[in-house]
Amino acid sequence: MAKRRVKALQVSVICGLMALQFPAFSAQETTQQTTQQNTTELQQPAIVELNAVATITPVESLAKITASLPVDVKPIFTKQLAKVYADRQMQLLWQDETAIGQFQQQLAELALSGVQPQFSEWLLLLENSQLSELGRDVILSDAMMGYLQYLSSIQASGQYWLYTSRPYKMIAPTDLQMQPWLNSVSQNSLGEWIKSQAINHPMYQPMHKEMLKQLAMPEDDLEIVGTKTLKPGQSSDDVIVLRQILQRDGLLEGESLSVESPETIAQVAEQATEQAAETTTTASRLYDEALVDAVKKFQLQYGLEADGVVGKGTRVWLNMKPKQKAGLMALNIQRLRIIPASGGTGILVNIPGYSLNFYLNDEVILDSKVIVGRADRKTPIMSSALNNVVINPPWSVPTSMARKDIAPKGKQDPSYFSRKGYTVYSGWGQDSFEIDPYSIDWENITPANFPYRVRQAPGPTNSLGRYKFNMPSSDAIYLHDTPNHSLFNRNARAISSGCVRVNKASELASILLGDAGWEQKRIDGALKEGSTRYVNIPDRIPVYLYYQTAWVDNENQPQYRADIYQYDNSIDNAEKYLPVIKNILH
Repeated sequence: MAKRRVKALQVSVICGLMALQFPAFSAQETTQQTTQQNTTELQQPAIVELNAVATITPVESLAKITASLPVDVKPIFTKQLAKVYADRQMQLLWQDETAIGQFQQQLAELALSGVQPQFSEWLLLLENSQLSELGRDVILSDAMMGYLQYLSSIQASGQYWLYTSRPYKMIAPTDLQMQPWLNSVSQNSLGEWIKSQAINHPMYQPMHKEMLKQLAMPEDDLEIVGTKTLKPGQSSDDVIVLRQILQRDGLLEGESLSVESPETIAQVAEQATEQAAETTTTASRLYDEALVDAVKKFQLQYGLEADGVVGKGTRVWLNMKPKQKAGLMALNIQRLRIIPASGGTGILVNIPGYSLNFYLNDEVILDSKVIVGRADRKTPIMSSALNNVVINPPWSVPTSMARKDIAPKGKQDPSYFSRKGYTVYSGWGQDSFEIDPYSIDWENITPANFPYRVRQAPGPTNSLGRYKFNMPSSDAIYLHDTPNHSLFNRNARAISSGCVRVNKASELASILLGDAGWEQKRIDGALKEGSTRYVNIPDRIPVYLYYQTAWVDNENQPQYRADIYQYDNSIDNAEKYLPVIKNILH
């Protein structure tokens, strides 16, 4: 009976459909009153039963997903994929090839940065021509879920993820984070939505172009192997290789690689290298004027002293391969996601660039050299806002510095304190009192147990100089002047204990104090008087301390800087995936 009932249900549904499509068949059946009545009674249960059969559960979805992939391929976000495809009855999500191409471009650019090698793994999987249609769709969706986690978390976590060689932990995106993507699929606007996820920053396009240029350069084994400093007018075998490198990079007069097509870039670079090789087989080993001028251009692009002398620092950059520079540019492109897209009004400090720019309504009103923390006392990547300016600031030496730097010198010679203008206090409480450094039992004092507070009085020799610019910071970081401005003549200026010393501190103070109603005459009078003055700023000025080692400047020249804190090592994670990345990026 059960089998007959199912058969009757199937027939009733088929007949109902045929009645809609074939009127003759319908007319023929109208004479069968009993059959028509039975069909009416049984039609609704049949539909319910068939719908129940058609529904895909997450368990069934997972089985289909697993079957669609090679046995050694396991998605990262299996549970989420099973639910998404079950909810859509296993319909494909990636049927727009243009959208797929746009997505792969963004993935490849991120993969080249090395921030998370899994993005490279997804690209590698998508290259597998044996993937089924569903399998390819699943890999793309798995990659999108990883990308959504990255995009949704980068603002909060970028200061950690983008400055380490250790890949961050991948976590499944929430339903809320996935909704815009899935909505775009339902609305047939996937391509537009993916395009909207690309980096929106004025520095992006020129950096992207420079990245492609370096990526398209032909691989070579050019390397200056000599270790001696090469000076203008000297002769050396290294000059031959030097000429080839500069020719390849388009820095010798008559050569330029400022072209649009990566294929053209590769062709021009290869021809330039070959021409240089042919020229130098019989050419002089002399480091002549033309080469010196090219080296000076090179040095300016890498933050080096443009003296034409090829020393260790210049040699390191000359020997860096184009693929490494492409990786550096890709990594710094990702860092644009956490750097303000517009100057607006605020102070931006590029830590490895040793530079400060003060923007007012998108215009730079002040630029200055800065000194930043050394490698063992790094200036943190952070954002805050200036809230006051201190004129003639005293300096309460941080405990760590008092113990590590000052206590050993005071133990060796207690007169060190008076010579440097330091006062020693019994502690940090309000009831602390001044003590004589000579009365301290230095025999039993070590840096670890130094209990005293050290304060430096205001004045021209104060370590903070004549101005301190306060801003909230959990690390007690601020901007300040310095009594030793000769240090700004150095090219490498990672020499402070973490705070940022500003070369043009007086100009910065004049701007900020002017907004607070202070005229220059009043400022000069306060400086001359010597007493400490605290002046609140009426409008807080945003401050961003960021870390960027590669960019393209306003004159469209690529700029690279030394990785002073070893934050760029993640680019090594992408090296083994370069063939697939190069195949996609354009």
